[in-house]
Amino acid sequence: MSRPSVAFPWQRALRSITARRHLALALITCGALAALPTSAAYAQDATAPCTDTVAAAEEAYLNRNYQEAVTLGSQCTDRSAFEDEIVIQAYRLITLASLRQGALVQARSAVTNILHIDPEYTADPVNDPPAYDLFISLVRQEEDTEGTADAETETEEPSPAPLRCNEGGPFLKLIGVGLSDYTGDLPIGNAGHPFDFQEISTGSGAPYLFTAEIGYEFPSNLALVLGVQTGNYPIVGHSTGSNDISGSWRHTPQLLVRYTFGAAGESVAAYLDAGANVTFGGEGIAGPGFGPSVGGGIDIPLSSTWSFFVESRFNFTLPDNAVDGTSYPEDVQVERPPKGSITGPFDSVNQLLGIGLRIRFGGAAAQE
Repeated sequence: MSRPSVAFPWQRALRSITARRHLALALITCGALAALPTSAAYAQDATAPCTDTVAAAEEAYLNRNYQEAVTLGSQCTDRSAFEDEIVIQAYRLITLASLRQGALVQARSAVTNILHIDPEYTADPVNDPPAYDLFISLVRQEEDTEGTADAETETEEPSPAPLRCNEGGPFLKLIGVGLSDYTGDLPIGNAGHPFDFQEISTGSGAPYLFTAEIGYEFPSNLALVLGVQTGNYPIVGHSTGSNDISGSWRHTPQLLVRYTFGAAGESVAAYLDAGANVTFGGEGIAGPGFGPSVGGGIDIPLSSTWSFFVESRFNFTLPDNAVDGTSYPEDVQVERPPKGSITGPFDSVNQLLGIGLRIRFGGAAAQE
């Protein structure tokens, strides 16, 4: 009969340690197994619904429900929640549906996002329509062009903006020539007006004049102008001499304020001006007169400095007998008394039509 074995104390301690190790290992293994299915299930849960959504978007697109395809695809574009492959598929469907709807801005945005995820992305030559492939190529070219332009902008120093001609500066009318006109009480028994052309058939010499001016243009399109008009007004001296025409030249300094509609010196621009004048000259009983001046014209740029102008101007004078020595109706002791003019108590020495050259020293001229 065998005797039962007796375990020594150190043997019992060793067995206890071994059992505890086995228990700890079992717990660790169970924990790892439990954790592995959980994370895998989580990843599957995060991806699987969007896979189904993309599939539903694909089906909606094939059924021509383009807006529904865009709506479904938009649910799977979050890169932080879904894999890049799923996101690219979603943007692809958004692009296809948007192109069908004519929503080019939305389609371009979707392709841009695809290229940000995968710069080498290309369309599937089998499953994707040629228009989709072409659209991707166009967007890629635009992206490359914009990137190059941005890089050049960052590397190049910005050049100073050129000054505009209408930012202000002095100008000079070198010379202007024009057709002169006197409107007043002389010489015939009909009421005078600026376009009666009496000067052509009656008077001393041809009706012509010269003009010149200097001024300063302000950025507000206003200009202050000092000008002079001097010319031959053939019938203005009809009553200033001894029963004959004498002293038909008159000289008219002007101070004007001018407003230009547009950018003078850069494009064709119209202008109006108004101010005051003093007119003098002639012989005999003629005397100086003064009054308002009004005019206007068109400025046509020839370069950044030079321009050609066409203009008219009317200079009214008082008193009525100043420039022509006649005051209607007082001076009526003649066989054919004057009937006056449409200007009433004013006489006027006018530039019916004038042309010339103007030069500017400010604005764009300073850049050359």
